[in-house]
Amino acid sequence: MGKKQRRGQKEAVEDLLTGRVKLVSFSDLLREVWQGEEPLAVRLNVQLTEYEGGKNREKTARKVRNWMHDRNLPQNREEVFKICFALNLDEERAERILGMTAESGIHYRNPGEMIYAFCLRRGYGYVQALRIREQLLGEIFPNGFPVEETAGADRQPLNLTGYVRQRFQRVMTEDELKRFLESSRERFGLYHNTAYRKFRRMLDCLIRPEISESGLPEDQIYSIRKAVEQYLRMGIPYERRLGGYTRIQREIKQHWPSAKSIYEMCARKTDVDRKTLILLYLATEGENELQTEEMKTVEEHHRRMDLMLSECGMPQLNVQNPFDYLVLQAVCGEDEDDFIGMKMERMIWKIFAGKETEICQTEEK
Repeated sequence: MGKKQRRGQKEAVEDLLTGRVKLVSFSDLLREVWQGEEPLAVRLNVQLTEYEGGKNREKTARKVRNWMHDRNLPQNREEVFKICFALNLDEERAERILGMTAESGIHYRNPGEMIYAFCLRRGYGYVQALRIREQLLGEIFPNGFPVEETAGADRQPLNLTGYVRQRFQRVMTEDELKRFLESSRERFGLYHNTAYRKFRRMLDCLIRPEISESGLPEDQIYSIRKAVEQYLRMGIPYERRLGGYTRIQREIKQHWPSAKSIYEMCARKTDVDRKTLILLYLATEGENELQTEEMKTVEEHHRRMDLMLSECGMPQLNVQNPFDYLVLQAVCGEDEDDFIGMKMERMIWKIFAGKETEICQTEEK
């Protein structure tokens, strides 16, 4: 069984690397959501240059070329929102772009992103959205964004994103938007509380393995750094530069957690991202939930991961995404005595075979 299982993983990796698996690239998604008659690249160049006040034309054109040839992805969420406004996207299509490039969709407890969502809903342009955003945030939050709640993992805060989003869907005018922001001021935060609670619970299974029933080592309490190296790194190269990597390697490597990023998530200096949550799920076998004979392991793991991502406002697993494809292949292994994380790690090593894996000290400090 073990030999057959490893052979299946090898075939899965070969299918991914040789193109036998159908993947959707960023440029494919842009072409799919764009509904105008103007050529897509021309539209992006014109609109993004306009947002820059006519400056940096060459830089903008270079970025657009790179996106259209899938050489890289937008660098931050603001850049993604600019693309959404440039293409006149609605909320639903904007969520797809954000989910592919920024690890989560629109965050409906972040007041700045909610204002952008309202403007996309109403068909406003980016410049108008910026004006409304600056005006409302200045009036309602004169001292800056709300301080993020740091409640413990066991506490159940009232400000759930789903509840806020449901109420927000009824907002259709600027006056209603202002009243909504004012009345919901105490419910806002920059980061995802649900994702943070799940993140801390799963991370605790790794750094305090004596409380776990998963078969993880019980003879020590791991530091975050050791836990990352032992369970989350999986052979991903440390170097930051992505030159020389294939598109598939770049997409898999992007947002891969390091000890430094995990520290920052724990301290709530940065938001918990989608890739980190999924890797923690693999490493903890879904928080060590017991399986029953009637339960189909693959289907149950898939269902639980999709549920976890949905609760956190993140896109569900998509077989056309290289990283998600590997995750689904890892849970499909026939050798049930092997950890899912170990199956994932073997495939990662195959995909990055030959790449430099020396530790980059500057990244981990």
